[in-house]
Amino acid sequence: MAHLRETVNNMPLEPGVYFMKDAEGEILYIGKAKVLRNRVRSYLINKMQFPKIVVLMSHVQRIDYVETSTEVDALLLEAQLVRQYMPKYNAELKDDKSFPLLKITSDAFPRLVVTRNRKDKSAIYYGPYTDAKLLREAVSLMNDLFPIRKCRRLPKTACLYYHIGQCIAPCIKPEVKPEYDALVDEVRQFLGGGKKSFVDYLNERMQQAAREFRFEDAQFFKEQIAALGKLKKKRYSLHKPEGGIGLTATLELKRILGMEKLPEKIVCFDVSNIQGDQAVASRVAFQRELPDKINYRRYKIRTVKGINDYAMIQEAVRRMLVGIKEGRESFIPDVIMIDGGKGHLSAAAEVLKEQGFENTELISIAKRFETIYSGKKLLAGEVDAGEDLLIPRDASANHLLQKVRDEAHRFAINYHRTLMEKGVGKSELDEIHGIGEKRKVELLKHFDSLDELKRAGVEQLAGLPGMTRSSAETVWNYFHAPKS
Repeated sequence: MAHLRETVNNMPLEPGVYFMKDAEGEILYIGKAKVLRNRVRSYLINKMQFPKIVVLMSHVQRIDYVETSTEVDALLLEAQLVRQYMPKYNAELKDDKSFPLLKITSDAFPRLVVTRNRKDKSAIYYGPYTDAKLLREAVSLMNDLFPIRKCRRLPKTACLYYHIGQCIAPCIKPEVKPEYDALVDEVRQFLGGGKKSFVDYLNERMQQAAREFRFEDAQFFKEQIAALGKLKKKRYSLHKPEGGIGLTATLELKRILGMEKLPEKIVCFDVSNIQGDQAVASRVAFQRELPDKINYRRYKIRTVKGINDYAMIQEAVRRMLVGIKEGRESFIPDVIMIDGGKGHLSAAAEVLKEQGFENTELISIAKRFETIYSGKKLLAGEVDAGEDLLIPRDASANHLLQKVRDEAHRFAINYHRTLMEKGVGKSELDEIHGIGEKRKVELLKHFDSLDELKRAGVEQLAGLPGMTRSSAETVWNYFHAPKS
């Protein structure tokens, strides 16, 4: 027993599956654990309390384990391995009738449900599983990753799950049957495949698709891996929205923009050009109201000389759209947002029409009054220079768009500062006598373009850290006093 205690003491404090084996290496029992070391140690400490465990432990000579990413993964792997090896003591210690099963229904468009009976002979069953709560979490994860139906009966109109991207709506699109069957097949392969985690399974499928040159399939699995990473960090909730926004904000934005589909994917462009020869642009991406940092992009402006925000926005947007058309960009936005006013919006609309993206929703958000403009009429060829959407200040959709814009601004400024710290290029601020490096950095922190800096008054400049009224007047005079 001493060697078992040593084994247990070296086990990780992580979720996983453990295997109890006899002297010949035969697996006697398989179990799952939220914390491997603590769970297996309990067999050594509490063995005298349970006669069946006393019998089991009298035969155990070795304990192996496999770590998993989460306890949910451990639950699913445990069931797969028990089904594969059928250990003697799993049958004796667990009554199958008291544990839940996973069921893929026999409908034309099957559902994945939790049940405790096998009445439907034409359905497919997996399990039993030892933890009903964890099993329901696993089902929720699979429903998030594989958008199959959740409704008990097919409705006559698409429900909320379609609008938030968690179902491909066979209720209104029976033509999706081949795609739907493929999704159900992926669920079946995962549940029967013996992989130790969702990530392992998705990685293997992605690599296989790439080897077979099925690049669309490979991209699907890549996106699911990224989505799973976000899901593990924060589960979405329709009842407890994060930061007071929640999926009601996306639904509200859908209505305001008059879109048919929920605007799940939003990108926002911002430019920072306070340095004359090192203008940069940034693009942030949000999916389901959360930052999708895998799809953030930074652009050094290549084709624009001097200070021209409109041309810079056009270059950055064009590079994204060309990347989408050439297959280098996988994140295809439902909404493209520009940090700027009507002029910025018009400039971006020209590029969307040029590249054949007239049907993509385009908006801008002006900094001064947080006014949001729609580019719908511009993209339709009308002369209108941008339509004010008149979104209420306290609307959830408005808060969401401001959150996305603020992130784009932060991302652009950070990139600009990084270039400055590396000594890349010169700024016009270098020409202002009496404005040293520290004050230049403070100005860079608070303004993201020369135009914005020029609009600042002496009082505003004097209020910045490290600035005095005298230095503020020096900056103001440089841009506004008549040149001799």
